[in-house]
Amino acid sequence: MNGRGATSGRRRRLATGHWRLLAVLVAAVSLGPAIHPSHSLADVTPPPVGAALAPGTVSLDQPAYTAHENQGELTITIQRTGDLLQAEHVGYGVKQQDAQDGIDFRAVPNTYITLAPGQATYTFQVPIIDQGMNATPVHALAYLYGAWPDSVGANNNSVVTILHDDPLAPRDAANPLGVPGPVNGNLVAGANLYVDPNAPAALAQASYAPSNPAWASLLGSIASQPGAHRFYMWNLSGNVAGQVAHYLQATQVQQPGTTVMLSTYSLVHDVCGSTATPAAQTMYHAFMSQLAAGIGNYHVIFYLELDSLITAPCLSPTQLAIREAELRDAVSMLEADPHVVVYLDGGAADAVSAARQAQLLRDSGVAQSQGFFLNSTHFDWTATELSYGEQISKLLGGAHFIINTGENGRGPLAPANRVKNGNEVLCNPPGRGLGPLTVNQGVAQQTGYANVDGFLWFTNPGGSGGQCVPGAPPTGEFWPAYAVMLAQNRVQQVTGPPSSGATAASHTHPKAHRAPSRRHHPRHSSTGRHHTARQGRHASRRPRHHR
Repeated sequence: MNGRGATSGRRRRLATGHWRLLAVLVAAVSLGPAIHPSHSLADVTPPPVGAALAPGTVSLDQPAYTAHENQGELTITIQRTGDLLQAEHVGYGVKQQDAQDGIDFRAVPNTYITLAPGQATYTFQVPIIDQGMNATPVHALAYLYGAWPDSVGANNNSVVTILHDDPLAPRDAANPLGVPGPVNGNLVAGANLYVDPNAPAALAQASYAPSNPAWASLLGSIASQPGAHRFYMWNLSGNVAGQVAHYLQATQVQQPGTTVMLSTYSLVHDVCGSTATPAAQTMYHAFMSQLAAGIGNYHVIFYLELDSLITAPCLSPTQLAIREAELRDAVSMLEADPHVVVYLDGGAADAVSAARQAQLLRDSGVAQSQGFFLNSTHFDWTATELSYGEQISKLLGGAHFIINTGENGRGPLAPANRVKNGNEVLCNPPGRGLGPLTVNQGVAQQTGYANVDGFLWFTNPGGSGGQCVPGAPPTGEFWPAYAVMLAQNRVQQVTGPPSSGATAASHTHPKAHRAPSRRHHPRHSSTGRHHTARQGRHASRRPRHHR
């Protein structure tokens, strides 16, 4: 190279170096606050003259993150490697996986940033929402995208595990729900009960409002009242505790401080005794263990296993022993939660004698629970069930009970031939009505009866008993026309004859359980889907509960 060429090359390299330094200085002046405080221009070592810029990567600082329920915020850092002489552009965000935005954490939307020359890191926060939960962990995902001029590194999708690890609160056995008082030993009165805004009656009310305001108003008389959400072992898989916890979380986001009514209907399934086996007992223990874990610190009134004891006469002695052990086990696990009150199946007055039902309850752990419930799958008169419940209560030393009054305001409809067709029509009987309800503006009230904790609609009135009459939808589907009839025929006081105990005809039990009617059918799982299982209520030609 001649002298002129050598001089020209030196000038070009010198100019390039000056331009690089000028670029850094200009960026520092224009983006001053964006430069990370831990770095300065003095930290930047320029590359050798004529050397290419070293390629780098942009990554999250950890391949995975863990956040505790009560920590408030999770700190995540973006870090870059390689040559820091240039500005770097990259996008980030945090999205839900099985964690729920607004319930478990606050999602971070796609955010595009520029790291100034010399800036090696950028930090952002993910808000963690404390719901007081003690349940299984859930997950979110932190991610990077669109890095330029460098590329994203290995840690560009990092799972965020949110631990629901708040401790369980201590249990006050005398007042688990924290109601005022309580008065007369009633552990329910005073509880502010959750009303599901997406219940079938509420959706039907909204649907009919434009075209049929009269129907919408009647449907609203059901939609505005609390019902029980049912979890069904045969339709739930995977993380049951997480599904239960998420459902309960959502109730508190919608209506903070409410007590939620829950029920299960898993032990009466297919033919009689199919769930009273050692294998089924193991399966049921796992299900109830997860369900109790999902409840954690939430406030719950739990109706444990509708029909589980009223159907007991169809079980063999060995099967009955398993059934009772299953219920005792479930009561024990649920009562370990701090704010749960549990009621067991007490049947109905026209099914099993009070003495027999009391013994079944005693052997199933009623002494460890808050009491029992009646009429969950019947239309029997409130006064009849009240008298029957008092007989059982006396035999159990004053146990408390709740009566389901969702469809019994007009009492049962007796068939023409009771000997042949049973004590009452079970599939969509016409002329029925809503019964009395001890709820005022969402708050459970005293009943006026010493041992009765509530007249409640915990089986969600309006579901179809099956396609047994013209126009009826399949079993378990909400039937607006039937719900409207119930509302039109509502009776708001205690009516009916007193109970003299179950009749002799009510003690013969069929071998199999037929298609469920509306109140047996577990209409929704935690995912809200309809079930098609064959368990449940007895067919319309059978007596009221497996005589």
